[in-house]
Amino acid sequence: MSKYFNNNHSWNEFEWECEIRRDEKRIHRYFQLLPSCLDMPDEENTIMNKIMSQPDLVPSSADWSGFAAGPEFLFEDDEDSFNTADIKRRKGADIFLELQKLAWEWNVCMVRDLRPSLQKDGLAVVCLFGNLLSRSADMIELDSDNLPNLKISLAKRILKKINKLLGKLNSLQRRQAALRHKLEAICVHLQNVREKVVDMLTEFRLSMNEK
Repeated sequence: MSKYFNNNHSWNEFEWECEIRRDEKRIHRYFQLLPSCLDMPDEENTIMNKIMSQPDLVPSSADWSGFAAGPEFLFEDDEDSFNTADIKRRKGADIFLELQKLAWEWNVCMVRDLRPSLQKDGLAVVCLFGNLLSRSADMIELDSDNLPNLKISLAKRILKKINKLLGKLNSLQRRQAALRHKLEAICVHLQNVREKVVDMLTEFRLSMNEK
């Protein structure tokens, strides 16, 4: 996604928020289409063409001429572009690393302890952690001052997802009381992460005002 982000330096935070929401709709639609396209000869291109045929899912002001792969980049694996070796030197790295640790704790808890009747809710928590890791990685990769409005929008999106995640975990506490202490501990750490994101958001806004 960062390839596309870098083409839109003039967007304000609200334009970026719209594009981030559109990106999440694309991801949601991808997984809706995936079961019906599994094992097809050209699975990825088939899904991509179906997604790109929906105007509300096409990236805003998308200019594919600058990309050798065209819109296929939407489905590229960004793992290689995100260098985890130097993550600790990046601003906001503690946010990503703490979320990564909490996601691991939740996965262990879900597999070992969560009741079978709650597994669907448990998987929703896994997906929220995945979204948070993705958005925090995007924010960390933008360690320059080139796209301050995008960093603001990403921080706001992360806060929204943390609040949603806290709501899910609190609901699971009520429905499986035996996990209360374990889930409370995860929630406390999530609240600490939220405070760090709020601090970063404040810093981004102050930096914008100084320009």
